[in-house]
Amino acid sequence: MLRLRFATLNMTMKKYIKPILYLLLIILFVSGTIWTFRFAQRQQAKRVCDMVRVTINTDSSEVFITENEIIDQLLASKLYPKGQSAGVLNAHAIEDYLLQNSAIQAVNVFTHLSGEVEIEIMQRQPIVRIENAQRQQFYIGSDGHLMATNPNHTAQLIIANGNISESFVPNRNIIESAENTDFTTLVLNKIYQLVTFIRNDDFLNAFIDQIYVNSKNEFELIPKIGNQIILLGDAENYEDQFKRLQQFYHHGVRKVGWDAYRIINLKYNNQVIGTK
Repeated sequence: MLRLRFATLNMTMKKYIKPILYLLLIILFVSGTIWTFRFAQRQQAKRVCDMVRVTINTDSSEVFITENEIIDQLLASKLYPKGQSAGVLNAHAIEDYLLQNSAIQAVNVFTHLSGEVEIEIMQRQPIVRIENAQRQQFYIGSDGHLMATNPNHTAQLIIANGNISESFVPNRNIIESAENTDFTTLVLNKIYQLVTFIRNDDFLNAFIDQIYVNSKNEFELIPKIGNQIILLGDAENYEDQFKRLQQFYHHGVRKVGWDAYRIINLKYNNQVIGTK
């Protein structure tokens, strides 16, 4: 009877010993991993940044900010990471500071085990230069955000001017702002729509040089070739207006010459009215 009880106990122990050992191994592995991770974190926190690499990406050939300008800005704000330990370095503060620059669309700061800090920047792409009624100049970016001009960098873009009362507000998004009923905001939004359409059409992009908002708050286009004024009116139906404009130039102007008409009026549906 005693031998039977001992054999039963032995079988019971064998049944549970493997799961217990397996559980202990898991605990040791997890503990070791946590310890290694924390040790690496402590070592990384002590590591001093000895190199800063700034990468500026852009979808445009236009350059509005350089690596040296970024470094100078970070030095002036005492956020330049070189010489700082990883434990002191504040990546979010660097990102938030650089995003105040309206030429910058996105920023990511990475720290590496080697001690290198990488600052990756996406430059905002300007699509039109605005000169408002107060002679203040700024850009609208491809994402609808307003951009400040930079005396060190200029862009060869369509110019929009005239009766534009909207002032520059850094990083203001005129697409979102257009939900308001304020006419001046709607003017910038309409300019953004017109320029976006023009830039996506090879003929129009090569043809249109300027957008002018007249005293009646109507949109006029000034071509690069010829002396015409192309009148769009409120430009609510601008896609159809541009279609009629292209047909007119391809089939009408070629017969009479570029300077045959002083005003080309596209305000009225299904019509192109030329005034000499």
